[in-house]
Amino acid sequence: MEFPVDVALAELVPQLPTGPRWWYEVKLDGHRTVLWRLAETVRLQARSGRDVTTPWMDLAVAGMALSPGVVLDGEAVVVVDGRVSFEAAQARAASSPARSRELAARHPALLIVWDVLALPTGDVRGRPYE
Repeated sequence: MEFPVDVALAELVPQLPTGPRWWYEVKLDGHRTVLWRLAETVRLQARSGRDVTTPWMDLAVAGMALSPGVVLDGEAVVVVDGRVSFEAAQARAASSPARSRELAARHPALLIVWDVLALPTGDVRGRPYE
C-alpha cells in the first residue's frame, strides 16, 4: 500500500439505509487520520493525504506498540473536560511542533479506529468488513 492512501468519505443521505450488511460509525469532532506503522517509525496521514505526524506525535509514539505493516483508519480526537473538543483538535492540527507538545501534555490525543486497512501480512481492504 502506497502513502498516501485514499480514504472512504461519509456521504450525507436523507435516510439511513437498512439491511443486514450495513454498518455505521459515529462521526466524531476530530481529524480524519490514517496511522501507518512502518518498519522503524509511525507516520500519520490526514484525509487530504498530507503528513500530519508532527502535530499528533503522541499518537505516533503510541502507534509504535503496533506491529510494522499495520495501517489503521480513524479519527484523531482530543478530550477536554470529559468531552471530545473540536476546538482542541483544530488547535493541535494547526500548531507548531513546540506548541503541539505543550497541547499534548495537557490533553493527549486519542485515535478512534474504525477500520483496518493493512496488517503485517498485507492489504486487507478487499476483505469483508465483518
